[in-house]
Amino acid sequence: MKAIVLAAGHGTRMEPLTRERAKPALPVLDEPLVLGHARRLAEQGVRELVVNLHAHPETLIDALREAPLPVRFSREAVEPLGSGGGILAARGALDGTQPFLVVNGDMRCDLDLAALLEAHRRCGGPVTLALRDDPRNGEFGTIGYDENSRVRRVARRLDLGGETGSALFTGVQMMEPAIFDLMPDRKRFEIFPDVYLPALKSGVPLGTWLQPAGSGWWPVGTPGELLDANLEALDGLGAGAPHLDPSAEVAGELTPPVWIGAGARIESGARVGPRSVVGRGARVARGSRLSESLVLPGAEPPAGTAGTRLIADAGEVWRVD
Repeated sequence: MKAIVLAAGHGTRMEPLTRERAKPALPVLDEPLVLGHARRLAEQGVRELVVNLHAHPETLIDALREAPLPVRFSREAVEPLGSGGGILAARGALDGTQPFLVVNGDMRCDLDLAALLEAHRRCGGPVTLALRDDPRNGEFGTIGYDENSRVRRVARRLDLGGETGSALFTGVQMMEPAIFDLMPDRKRFEIFPDVYLPALKSGVPLGTWLQPAGSGWWPVGTPGELLDANLEALDGLGAGAPHLDPSAEVAGELTPPVWIGAGARIESGARVGPRSVVGRGARVARGSRLSESLVLPGAEPPAGTAGTRLIADAGEVWRVD
């Protein structure tokens, strides 16, 4: 199976962290989001990845140099083509006869690919949306489905009746090549308003699959969500000794749980933790006090930087909600 990672957006909600990088190039515990997708998908049997590019494409290409599977790039040079147009533009890199996976680049997700594929085959439609029960349903909007796991409602935009349950769309979907027959004859378009809503209105069955309870899903669309994704990943490693790369230099004080990346430096008189991530090659200077914070790779926040829920990038620091 092949998979498409949608990564061509401008990342405006993530500014200022996307001024010099694509959003899926941002790291969680020093691993770029897009590389994490490649690693997890390869572990589940995906044999080739297609990544669409527009803003800061070199940061994504660089992030995927260590990908554990072949990667092809679909370049959107003039402007992003949208969530639908990006898939259509990548059509030539797909098999043409086999189902394929589409994943939004700005999130992390626990995925059971075999279970999703089974549900997709059972539905028999051109697409199956991966959903999850989540307390953030009201924040993101929900997809309503019936007793046969068919889509009956799309947020507040379309309601066909017969809904028996609802859940949040994760940004993961399984598609058949037949989906291309439902797409408009233009380059730029969005997948929900321009493809799914007309298809549903005309009676095309679209399927759903509910992510198992206990599975993880972390949106990474804003600086605050990036910080939360890093802290939750850190929590998942356990609260014992600091997670310290052997090449890191630590003269300051660490209060676990903390992540200190390769080549990072914690100077004497600095205090890091609890729940903080210092990326590879970063420096935390004397007098700094960081808790529940993220220092991005290579960043050097000014000496004396102190606070909670801070993100440092290069020489700048921001507090996030």
